[in-house]
Amino acid sequence: METAFAAESEQRTPELLWPTALRVILKPGVGDMFSGRKALATGLLVLLAGCGGGSQPPAESPGESTLPDTIAEPSIEPTEPESTQPAQPKPSLDLASAPIGGNVEANGIFRCAEVNWLGRSPIPAGTTIVTGPPHVEPGGVFELDQRGCPADARPCPDVQWVRSNFQPCFVGARQVAAGTEDIALIMPIHATCNTEADCRSLAGDQRGSQIGFTPGDVPSASPSG
Repeated sequence: METAFAAESEQRTPELLWPTALRVILKPGVGDMFSGRKALATGLLVLLAGCGGGSQPPAESPGESTLPDTIAEPSIEPTEPESTQPAQPKPSLDLASAPIGGNVEANGIFRCAEVNWLGRSPIPAGTTIVTGPPHVEPGGVFELDQRGCPADARPCPDVQWVRSNFQPCFVGARQVAAGTEDIALIMPIHATCNTEADCRSLAGDQRGSQIGFTPGDVPSASPSG
């Protein structure tokens, strides 16, 4: 009951103060104009004090902050491309006289040799053999002449032999002088391998060329008369 009466009294306080303020402002007296103005100001202060009731929003404590929370994102480290290592050269092998063999076809003074690889067979995986320019030893009896072979026969220089693609090549020759012994066909090769062991075993048991040109009769020139 006392709580309700107090609340009602608080709400009626401004209404009770109005007559008092008016009596103060309107009360006649012998004071001069300054006294009347002072009384008016005093009455207004009383009214404002009575009407100033009501709840005020609580002041923000110094420790509280109205700024929104921020979440720090993880820093992204710059990524640098990995340094590329220089390519390591593959093991290689050079043979001045490759292990080759094949049949030789004779047609008058012309010869055509079919050249096959007689080294390690099959050729190791990852190994490439490149044929070089052939020649004959000793010289003077035969000279290389590709006309001794068919037109569609593949000549031997710069031929590549690999495990999955091996085809013979052909070397033509022409007899230019008389002779009694076979003339060897020599052909160098350059090979690159996956391993040094592959290169070392590439020649196999066969050493050097097994191809020779056998001399025949050389037509003599007709005597001049």
